Amino acid sequence: MMLLRASSEAIGEQADLNGTIGEGDGGVPHGNELREFAEAATRGSTELAATRQALIEAVGPEAFVEAAATVGIFNGLVRIADATGIPLDDRIRAATGEFRDELGLNKFGGSANTHDSPRDTELDLSDPTKLFE
Repeated sequence: MMLLRASSEAIGEQADLNGTIGEGDGGVPHGNELREFAEAATRGSTELAATRQALIEAVGPEAFVEAAATVGIFNGLVRIADATGIPLDDRIRAATGEFRDELGLNKFGGSANTHDSPRDTELDLSDPTKLFE
């Protein structure tokens, strides 16, 4: 979301972050079609074929391929981060705290990987198994 917000500002636009939790179009062109496809692909919904076709009709086949690749990459990254328990680092946690609270993102299961207290910034790498405690 930080990237969405920053990239939108870079092109003189303002993204509506509520689009990231399934509300509205996010303030981006074809936002509804992009969100509906991303949600259907992520959840393996029976609506996937219909949302895929709607997105192709809205943005064309080349942009659809880019959108599908983006959905796939984000799904992979998030699932790996959640599965391995990767917490937000202190800088990202501080920069995103306000909108994570506003959007209710702290209610998602993966947020349990990030604790409220600051993490030690100097990790002891002599025993890598301790990184997963």
